[in-house]
Amino acid sequence: MDMSFFWRIKFTLLFPSWVPDSPVNYAFMLMLTAGLGALHEWIAHKNWMILTAYSTPEPIMGKDPQRDYPKQHDDAILVAVLMHGAYVTTSYLLMMMAMSFNAGIFIAITVGLCIGFYAIWPLESSNRARIVPGPASC
Repeated sequence: MDMSFFWRIKFTLLFPSWVPDSPVNYAFMLMLTAGLGALHEWIAHKNWMILTAYSTPEPIMGKDPQRDYPKQHDDAILVAVLMHGAYVTTSYLLMMMAMSFNAGIFIAITVGLCIGFYAIWPLESSNRARIVPGPASC
């Protein structure tokens, strides 16, 4: 196993059966890796949106916010937990892919994360200077 970056096409990625045997398979694997990076940024954005929307509930006049919160809050917690699980899973998958030390995979991960960040985070606001990014990717 290599402990430094290399450029070979034949290598094992995550599982013994995932070995690209041709340049076409390697290119397909690079595209899927970049897509997973972009998907990871989308998951991070959606998780950040859910947590931001429900982290500071507005006080309701005459009601105790600890006991009387809307039913959507329970649904949002469940969705946030599921999104966090997907975020952690994709984080670890991307980290394990990078630990293959294939330079092409590493570059594809970086490009996918950058494309995902560029495509998803600026959609939050029309004023691009006010955008605050969410958690770190990996």
